[in-house]
Formats: sequence, structure tokens, C-alpha cells
Amino acid sequence: MESSFSRYTMLAAITAGHVGLLLSMSHAAPPAQPPQPLPMEMVTIPTPPAPDIRPQPPAPAKTASAKPRKAAPAPRPLPAPVKPSPKTITTDTRAEAVTSKTPAVAETPAASRSETAPPAPPAPVIPPTHIGGHLGNPRPVYPPLSIELGEAGAVGLRVAVSADGRAQEVSVARSSGFPRLDRAALQAVRNWRFRPATRGNEAIPYTYVFNVDFDLTKA
Repeated sequence: MESSFSRYTMLAAITAGHVGLLLSMSHAAPPAQPPQPLPMEMVTIPTPPAPDIRPQPPAPAKTASAKPRKAAPAPRPLPAPVKPSPKTITTDTRAEAVTSKTPAVAETPAASRSETAPPAPPAPVIPPTHIGGHLGNPRPVYPPLSIELGEAGAVGLRVAVSADGRAQEVSVARSSGFPRLDRAALQAVRNWRFRPATRGNEAIPYTYVFNVDFDLTKA
């Protein structure tokens, strides 16, 4: 019992001490005050002045300055005319007359020359001929003396044939070496008929050379 009482007494003393200590502290320390707001000062920010915008005066228009014209050079004095001699005057007068009468020939442009078609070539010439049964030309007569003497050869005759197929002129172009054979060939061909030469569809006169043969095997 005594021990429990002492414990209670000790606890009461400790509690009393704590209470006294709290009371002393509450009297010593000033009561806590709430924080006061800081004083506010009005700060005025100066506004910069607005720029002075004024319309600029228009720039003066540039006027083109007229360039001074160069003075025309003074005309040079013409040389004194030289009096031509009478012969010179006569020659110049004729030359002027000829020049005025001669018409000017205009040159043909190269383009027009190239565009013009070249002329068509002439039609070929077909020479005459004495060959053909429809002409009815008899063979030359072989001279009997030439047969006996054994004369033979070819006579070249130049014949000018007209457009109607007749022998206008006959001559010996190459002799056979035997006058009798040459004469026999001339006499026979003068009476022959020919088919005339033609150029296209037109008959034309023509001169040509052909041979008349004298062969003993065919005499």
C-alpha cells in the first residue's frame, strides 16, 4: 500500500511540475501574433512618348534635262566645176542615152531558180533503117565480071534520109576496094525506101552510115 501511495505521490508531483512549467512559459512568452501584410507601394512606370510621325514632303520630280544638240558642221565648199572638153561631152551624152534606153534586168532570186523545175530532156532519136520486108528494097546486083574476078567486100554508104523515107543523098563512106562493087551499091541504094528517123512521135531527116555486103557465096 505504501509503495502504491508513493507512486501516486510521485506522479502527482511530476504532473504539478509540468503544469507549473507550462504556466510559467505561457506568462513569459508574448502571445503569438499573426503575420502582418507588407505595405504595398504604387510604382508608376513612365510611358515613352509616341514617335512624331509626320508625312514627308513629296520628292521633286526629276526633269530630263535636254541635251544640247551638236551644231551641224558647216557645209564644205564644193570644188569648182571642171569644164569638159567637147569630146568628153559627146561621149558622156551617148553613154547617158544608152543607159536610159537599156532596160534594167532584174536578177532572178536564188529561191525562184531552185523552185523552177529543170527542163525535160529531149526525146531520144531513133535512126532510120533500110531493113524490113515491107520496104521492098531489092538486093544490089552483083556485077558478073566481079564474080568472075572474085571481087568481094563491104561498101560503106552514107545516106541522107528525108522525113518521108527517101534517100536524098548517097555517097561512099568506106570503099570495098573494088570500084565496080562501089558503083553497084550506089545505084541500088539510090532507089531504096527507108523508115525515117523519129524523135518521139515526129519523123525527122537523118543521115546515117550502113554497109552493103558483096559475098561470092551468095552471088
